[in-house]
Amino acid sequence: EGSQYVLGLPESQWGMVHDLELNMFFDDGEGFIDLGLDNVYDWTEDGKLIAANDRTWLAINGHPVAYYHETTDESGDDYTITGRVPAFLNGTRVNLRLVFDNDHPYGYIAGAQTDYQEKATLTQAKTLTQLELGDELQFICDYYSYDGDYLDSYLLGDPVKVDRNMEISNVDVGNGSVKVTYRFTDIYNQEYWTPSLTF
Repeated sequence: EGSQYVLGLPESQWGMVHDLELNMFFDDGEGFIDLGLDNVYDWTEDGKLIAANDRTWLAINGHPVAYYHETTDESGDDYTITGRVPAFLNGTRVNLRLVFDNDHPYGYIAGAQTDYQEKATLTQAKTLTQLELGDELQFICDYYSYDGDYLDSYLLGDPVKVDRNMEISNVDVGNGSVKVTYRFTDIYNQEYWTPSLTF
C-alpha cells in the first residue's frame, strides 16, 4: 500500500496469534548477521501489519546488538517486557537481561546470567550478576551464509566499557541491506514465518 508493505489476516486468524516478533538480518557483504527478535510492530488503521522498513534496531550505548524478546506481561495499564542480549562479560559468555516497563519505557540492563551453552542443565543458575563500572562487554551475534546456513557466533562491534548511563535505544544499523521477516506464534505454540523483505 503506497510505500508500505502490509500483511492482512482474517480476524479469526489474528485471534489465534499469541506472539508476534520482528526478525532482522543485516547483510555485511559476506553473509547475514542475525540481529534477533523484537516485539515491535505497527498497524494500519484497518488492522493490517506494517512491515518495518526504517532499518533501525536495538542498541546499547549506540552499538547495535543481537536482541531476543522473551516475555511480555500485561496487567491493566502496567506492562513488563524482558529480553536477552548475548555477550561476553569480562570474558565470560552471558546473556544480558533487559527489562522494559512503565517506569523504564526505554529499558535498562537488569544484570547478566552466565550462558552455559551446550552444558546447560535444568538446574542452570538463574542468578543475575550485576554489572559494575569498568566491566567490559563484547556483544555476540549468530552469523549465517547467504544460503541460510548457520556458520558460527561472531563478535559484534567493538568492546564497550560499562558506565553509569548504559543507554538502550534504537539506531540505524548502517550501510548494507537488511532482510526482515515476522514470526507468528499461535496459541498452540506453532511458529509461522512471513516471507522476507529486503530494504
